[in-house]
Amino acid sequence: MPLLLLALALWWIFGSPAKTVANWFWPSDAAPWETVDAFYYPHRADLAESVSKSGLESVEACRVWASNEAAMRHDPGIIRGDFECGIGKLEVMSGGLNVYRATAR
Repeated sequence: MPLLLLALALWWIFGSPAKTVANWFWPSDAAPWETVDAFYYPHRADLAESVSKSGLESVEACRVWASNEAAMRHDPGIIRGDFECGIGKLEVMSGGLNVYRATAR
């Protein structure tokens, strides 16, 4: 038992228990403590232009938001555009690049 407690303590200190647990139980959706950031690209061939929404509660909410954005731009089937959902932001790197635990469509 003390060895197990030591292992858990080391995992807590040096690992990322929240990320590991989220990957185990919610590999393609947000864990209860995570949020989802949505990115919609109006032109599939030009990803420099984008619209985003942060803090959504699930990948499904991201999909609904992206569908609404596409419909407002006369692309209801998301044929010309594209989107992605960033699940569980881990860090923001220099230049504003976001790193997520996972991404989904």
